[in-house]
Amino acid sequence: MPVTASSIQAGFEPIPGYVLRNKLGAGGYGEVWLADAPGGLKKAIKFVHGNIDGNRAGGELKSLQRVRQVNHPFILSLERIEVIEGQLIIVTELAQGSLHDRFVEFRQKGFVGIARERLIGYMRDTADGLDFLCQQHDLQHLDVKPANLLLVADRVKVADFGLIKDIQSNSLSVMSGLTPTYAAPEMFDGRPGRFSDQYSLAIVYQELLTGTLPFRGRTTAQLANEHLHKAPNLEAIPLLERPILSKALSKKPQLRFN
Repeated sequence: MPVTASSIQAGFEPIPGYVLRNKLGAGGYGEVWLADAPGGLKKAIKFVHGNIDGNRAGGELKSLQRVRQVNHPFILSLERIEVIEGQLIIVTELAQGSLHDRFVEFRQKGFVGIARERLIGYMRDTADGLDFLCQQHDLQHLDVKPANLLLVADRVKVADFGLIKDIQSNSLSVMSGLTPTYAAPEMFDGRPGRFSDQYSLAIVYQELLTGTLPFRGRTTAQLANEHLHKAPNLEAIPLLERPILSKALSKKPQLRFN
């Protein structure tokens, strides 16, 4: 059966031996499903919206070709990349949730955010994975946010590489698809660089720790203006940590940690 929007449902077999069970999530770039895989294993399968000849799916395929050879314990393994009748399908290891899910769990228990010591461990895992991408492969993820930081055995694995960029490339336009809440100022100018992911991770840390954001605009235009021109609101952050986040959130990339 061809892979179409109507065919992506429980019981469908998009790749021989991989049977869909239930939808795990959906976003601007596609849907993710739990699937039974050969050998009695469970895997996640992502269906990227659009035909492979389109900008969205075609761009993600190019990104995946760069990252599929990256092997690191805190980067989600890409196990298969298939194009079937123009549909881009990605098979990955199955995570138990995301940092967004863990944050919601803590909030439901009455906490403002994830317990600090636990969150520090998650951030350390994330930073290790992002540093490896940058230092060993000259790559920036450019979509660092809680939903893209997945949990496997309570350790973080960086996932969703639809915006990943070679920082040596001359073509770095990422406005299409960026998440403005977490985007570094230089991304709005189409000039992401070596320290862009650091900026995003600082925002993730504040949000997951305190339940607040340093920039609180409601629209893309408002957020872009705040990222580019306004100082971050760090009032919810412990006093001793504010200089650290302030440096990571510098408007000028060269003033961040390096």
